[in-house]
Amino acid sequence: MTGQMRLLVGTRKGGFIYTPDAERTRWEVSQPILPGWSVYHMEGDLRGPEPRFFAAANHWAWGRSVAKSDDLGATWDYRSTGLGFAPDAGKTVQNVWHVTPGHASEPGVVYAGTQPAGLFRSEDNGHTWAPVEGLNRHPTSSMWQGTGGGDSCLHSIEIDPRDARHLYAAISSGGSYESKDRGETWSMISHTAVPQTELARAITQELIDMFPGVPRPDDMDPLAIDEMHKMRIDLKDPDRIWAQAHMGVFRSDDAGATWEDVTHTLPSFHGFPIAVTRRAPDAAFIVPLAFAGMNDNFRVCPGQFTVYRTRDRGATWQPLTDGLPGPNDYQSVYREGLDTDGLDPEGVYVGTSNGHVYASRDGGDHWQELPGRLPPVLSVSCAVW
Repeated sequence: MTGQMRLLVGTRKGGFIYTPDAERTRWEVSQPILPGWSVYHMEGDLRGPEPRFFAAANHWAWGRSVAKSDDLGATWDYRSTGLGFAPDAGKTVQNVWHVTPGHASEPGVVYAGTQPAGLFRSEDNGHTWAPVEGLNRHPTSSMWQGTGGGDSCLHSIEIDPRDARHLYAAISSGGSYESKDRGETWSMISHTAVPQTELARAITQELIDMFPGVPRPDDMDPLAIDEMHKMRIDLKDPDRIWAQAHMGVFRSDDAGATWEDVTHTLPSFHGFPIAVTRRAPDAAFIVPLAFAGMNDNFRVCPGQFTVYRTRDRGATWQPLTDGLPGPNDYQSVYREGLDTDGLDPEGVYVGTSNGHVYASRDGGDHWQELPGRLPPVLSVSCAVW
C-alpha cells in the first residue's frame, strides 16, 4: 500500500476510524468520534490537498448535522445551516442518512440524503445547504412513504465521474432516479427492475394484496419502485450500476435504462449493502439475509456470516467465509456496511449489526476481524490518498 488509508466506521453511538499498517495486516482503532451521536454514514473527501471527512450525524437532543473534519477526525464542525426542507414542504429532517462529496470538477460541492427522503446540496464544503427541489418536489414524492408506512429515506447518491451534471439517487420506499442537468429535473429509472425469482414475485403480489389502497404508477411493479436498498455506480464502467433491492440483486449496463435480475444463484434475494471493486479484477459483493415473506422479520445471516462475490457480472456468486464467524452466528449488515478500497490487491470491508468489523486484503478470499467491539455498525467507508 502506498500513501495513506483510513477506514471510517459509523455506529449507533458514534464514529470510529481504523488506521492500517502498510500491509493492511495490523490495524489500530481510534477512540469514539462524536460519542453519543448516531453516525449513519461517513465519507472521505479527497478532492483537496488534504483529506476532509464528513459524517451524517444524528442526535436525539442536539439535532441533525453533516459534521466535517479537516484534521483526520480529531475535531469536528457541526454547522449545517439550511439543512432543512422548505417551509411549505410540510416535513422536517429527522435524520441525515447519507453524505457524498461532489464531482472532482466541483471541489466545494457536497450532497446529503435525509429521512424523510430529501436531497440537499452544499456549495461550501457542507457549511450551508439548500434543498434540491427538482427531486424533493418530484411528482412521485406523495408516494414516497411506501407500502410499509413510515418515512422514506434517501440513502444512495451517485455521481457520474465523466459528468458533474449526471446524478443518481435512490429512495427506500420511493424509487431510484436520474438527473442529467445537475438536479434540476429527475426521471425514475427503477421501473424496469422487476424481480424474476418465483418467491420474489409471489411476495410482490402479496404486497399488492396487503396494501390495495396505496397509490402507485399503475404500470410499475411496486417493489421495483419502492425498495432499492443500496445503489452503486461502477467507477470502472460508469454506465454500469449495481443495486441490492428488497427483492433481488440487479445490474444495469445502460445507465439504468434497463435492469437484469442476477439473483438466481444466491441463497436469498434479500439484503441491504452492495459494494463494487474500483479496479480490476471486476467484482461485486453482497451479504444475503434470510427472508421468507413479508411477515418474516428474522432477516439475518442464518448461522454462518457470509459475504458473496461475483466476478462474472452476476452470472454466478461465490460464498466467502474464510475468517468469518459461524456456525450459530446470527447477525446482519446494514445498507452502508460494505465497501472496497481500490488498492492492489483490492481490500473489502464489512461491519455488522453486532459491532464487528472484518477486513479482507485479497478481494474477500480471506478475512480478519479488526480490533474492538463496537456499537452496532451502520456504515463502513474507505478513504485512500
